[in-house]
Amino acid sequence: MEQPKIDSPWKLTTPEPGKFGAQPEVDVSSVSRKWLDVSYASQSPNQKLDIFLPEIGEGPFPVLIFMHGGAFLFGSKRDMQFLHAIDGITKGYAVVTVEQRLAMEAQFPYGLFDLKAAIRFLRANAAAYQLDPDRFALSGDSAGAFYAVLCAATQDVPGFEDETMGNAGVSSAVQAVVAFYGCYDMMKMLPPDEPVNAQPKEAGPAPMPDLYKPLVGAKPRDIHGLMYFTNPLNFVTDKFPPILIQAGTKDMIVPPEQSRFLYEKVAEKCGEGRAELEYFDGWNHGGFSFGWYEPKHQTHVYEFLDKVLK
Repeated sequence: MEQPKIDSPWKLTTPEPGKFGAQPEVDVSSVSRKWLDVSYASQSPNQKLDIFLPEIGEGPFPVLIFMHGGAFLFGSKRDMQFLHAIDGITKGYAVVTVEQRLAMEAQFPYGLFDLKAAIRFLRANAAAYQLDPDRFALSGDSAGAFYAVLCAATQDVPGFEDETMGNAGVSSAVQAVVAFYGCYDMMKMLPPDEPVNAQPKEAGPAPMPDLYKPLVGAKPRDIHGLMYFTNPLNFVTDKFPPILIQAGTKDMIVPPEQSRFLYEKVAEKCGEGRAELEYFDGWNHGGFSFGWYEPKHQTHVYEFLDKVLK
């Protein structure tokens, strides 16, 4: 697989041949202070996370927690998407990247339960890893952004937690969110029902209902009741934390209006100023527009996080 051309100081390694959905991985060998493949729960070997600390300082450090995307079916915690977050260690942040059970292993809501279990684990063990439990930011791209936003919208709501996974009674709340080109209302991404002999349509954003079926276990239109609980917009309250939302205007995977839906809901519930929305003209989804992964793009991300957490 040819390495993508990304203007970044972080090197990428070649993915394992033949592995489904494999992407180049971020080479973290140069980071001296780290814990890799830490188990945050025991129900699956995929319930692991990595923790990286800045080279200087003893903490406790504010924490940037990252959840990768991959259409709910693939992706991994150190793949190319981690370039969204790893540079945080040069900005004074502890950076955590989370692996969760993917849809073919465990359907919704278990990916959400995994993310919340990881947050509870980090908060319960903050002193051991030099983390500040009162300054947690949550970030994700694509499907990871969906989980990050749903996690923030339902934080400390018992029905959206599985405390049998560990650290019961510890808060899964976060103090800030950064969401990159995510889907936030799946039902609005489904194409309309069409007759059998429908004519092909012009090219446009590519809705992916076949990916939602593995996530929820049935065709979304057949389970409106369950789909209600997959929609983060249904659970945003005035307690939703400050959020930075970013998307590209030419995203062919997730329609850019999905980010607007989220921005408008947070503004409605929390007032102007709680959410920031940025569109990048001409940019596609991550994995197609590599500018998303470059440090020069992330300047505003850390300005936002510094404003909220520092």
